[in-house]
Amino acid sequence: MTIHFDKEAVLEALRGLLKIKTVSANAGAITPEAPLGTGINEAINYVLDLGKSFGFRTKNCDGYCGYVEIGEGEEMVAAITHIDTVEVGDDWTVPPFDLTIDGDRIYGRGVLDDKGLTIVSLFALKALMDAGVPISKRVRLIVGGDEEGGNWACMNRYKETEETPSYSFSPDSGFPVIFAEKGIMNIIFQKKLEAAMPILKFSGGKQINSVPDYAKAVFNGQTYEAKGKTAHAMEPDKGDNALLKLANELRTAGIDHPIIDLLGRATTKGFGIDLSDAVSGELTLNPAIVQVDDKKAVLRCDIRYPVTMKSSDLCAAIQKATADLGFDFEMDHDVKPLHVDKDSFLVTSLQKVYADYTGDLSEPMVSGGGTYARAFENAVAFGGVFTGEENTCHQTDEFWSIDSMAKNFDIIVKALAVLAQ
Repeated sequence: MTIHFDKEAVLEALRGLLKIKTVSANAGAITPEAPLGTGINEAINYVLDLGKSFGFRTKNCDGYCGYVEIGEGEEMVAAITHIDTVEVGDDWTVPPFDLTIDGDRIYGRGVLDDKGLTIVSLFALKALMDAGVPISKRVRLIVGGDEEGGNWACMNRYKETEETPSYSFSPDSGFPVIFAEKGIMNIIFQKKLEAAMPILKFSGGKQINSVPDYAKAVFNGQTYEAKGKTAHAMEPDKGDNALLKLANELRTAGIDHPIIDLLGRATTKGFGIDLSDAVSGELTLNPAIVQVDDKKAVLRCDIRYPVTMKSSDLCAAIQKATADLGFDFEMDHDVKPLHVDKDSFLVTSLQKVYADYTGDLSEPMVSGGGTYARAFENAVAFGGVFTGEENTCHQTDEFWSIDSMAKNFDIIVKALAVLAQ
């Protein structure tokens, strides 16, 4: 199979997509045609219009998601990507909503997660069609608009009326195959504050699935600030949590407040969930968003839990470990773990594509990330970051390499060809 990676065309298409602001929950006006924001619908249509120009069949599913499709046959296989992004945050040195090229690196919000891989996947379908690769199934690229928000209204809408793929993968994680993804649980602590309590105003964090890089507090007319480093919530150790830094600073300054006590306990050990399993490793905790005024204190956290554990057991442990602090506790969101048999056709086929291309015989992996693979049966995460590459998802000055982009293109073409045989 001879395929060609048209670097200039891919980069130009990506530039156009990056210019459309698709920040989750902040993507423009909500309308009947754009239930997730006008930016989301515009970006979906941008991808579909590119697909139409290539000769693909397309459909916009009410502004929630869309797809492009090639080929014929009763069965269908798919790659699943998303065009929404997390918040930009502070301290960018390049324009976040444009494409900056610096040697082999390309910069912009979503360039890796997941606009870049959306465009790469679109061109992979084009390469399959242009090369005349013999396939017996239809091949579809499904593009969602609500991945980062966590509610996945896009995939819920898709499944209401659209066809489920026989096999699919989401190029929104890493290599080799991600056969298991940890459970994702969001929790909320809330406490009403007594009128006699000294007023502390404390805020920080914008996105539940990102390590907060800035926090601010005001107490007795004095302002306190902390800067950290953002990172994906699945790898909180790669960031520097500004909420925890500021709470420690306030504690050192002699300030007493329930939110400071709670943040002082906001570790896996402090919450009684310092746990792991043999399949998927350690549980991770990201204290993500704090909002405190004179009436109420709120902390929202993101937890990625091992595939053999139950969220109900974790909630019980957290409640027991924090009961003395007097906060109301609830689980706001729970996405069950993904675990596909390592010996399945899907995993072994994609592993072979990866091994044949790279020579790397590494075993399938586990991720703390949450991808659209959870939306369907017979689906895994496959694609994005290679072993040893820096993963800049959700980070300031998010970047990807053109070399990695080209390699992803080759692998995605071959993966779709194998699944569609």
